[in-house]
Amino acid sequence: PVARIINITRNIIIVGVLQLIITLWISRQKNYPKEEKHFTLKDFFSETLRSVYILIMPIFIIGIVVLGITTATESAAMGVLYAAIIGFIIIKDLTISSFIDAIRSSIMMSAKIMIIIAFSKVFIWILAFERIPELIANSVIAMGLPPTIMMFLVILIILATGTFIDVSPAILLLTPVLLPGIIEAGVSPVLFGVVLVVGLAVGACTPPVGNCLNVCAIISGLGINTIFRGAIPFLIANVITLFLITFFPELVLWLPTLIIDQ
Repeated sequence: PVARIINITRNIIIVGVLQLIITLWISRQKNYPKEEKHFTLKDFFSETLRSVYILIMPIFIIGIVVLGITTATESAAMGVLYAAIIGFIIIKDLTISSFIDAIRSSIMMSAKIMIIIAFSKVFIWILAFERIPELIANSVIAMGLPPTIMMFLVILIILATGTFIDVSPAILLLTPVLLPGIIEAGVSPVLFGVVLVVGLAVGACTPPVGNCLNVCAIISGLGINTIFRGAIPFLIANVITLFLITFFPELVLWLPTLIIDQ
C-alpha cells in the first residue's frame, strides 16, 4: 500500500506538473491550433457523461489487477472484452466486419512485436548470463561511497540496465544486488523500489532495445527515430522526477507518512 501511495504522488509530479508543462511548451513550439469554441462547465459535464464508459475502462483494467482478480495479461484480455461490449451494445458503432478487421490488425501487430521481442531476448539472455549488470552493481556497492553519490550511480546503473533488459528480468537481476547496500545507506527500501521501476520504465523507452518504442512504431506506422525524438522531452521529465524523488524523498513520502501517522 505504501508503494502505491508513493506511486500516486510521483504520478502527480510527473503527469500533473512536468509533463503538463512540456505539453504546453510543445504545443506553442509547433503552433498547434486552438479550439475556437469556448469550453463551458456544461460542455465539460456533457462530454464527461458521453465518455463515461471509456473513462471507466482504465479503472476497470487496473482495478481487477490490484484486487487480485486477474493477472496483468488477463486484465488486458478483459479490457478487450469490455471494449467490445461497449462498442456493440452501448455506443453501437462497432460492427461484425469492423470487429474482424480489428482482430486481423491486432494479430499482425502482435506478430511483428513478438518477432522484435524474440530477437531482443537473445541479447538480454547474453547480458544476464554474463551477469554484467550484477558485476557493475556489485562494484558500486563495494566502493563504500557516501549515500548521495551511491544513489546517483545506482540511478545510472538502473537507467543503463533498462535500455538493454526488460523490466521484469532487470528487477530480478538488480534487486538482490542493490537492496542490501541501499538499506545499509539508510535509504527507504520502498522508495528504492519506486526508483527502480521508474528507472527501468524509462530505459524500456530508450534504444538500443526499447521494446516500448518498437510497439509504438508498429502501431503508429512511424519510424523508431521519429517516435524517440518525440518521446525525449517526456523521458527527460521522468528522469528529472527520478532524481527529485531520490534526493528529495519528502516529495513523495509525505503522503504515505501522513496516512500512516493518522
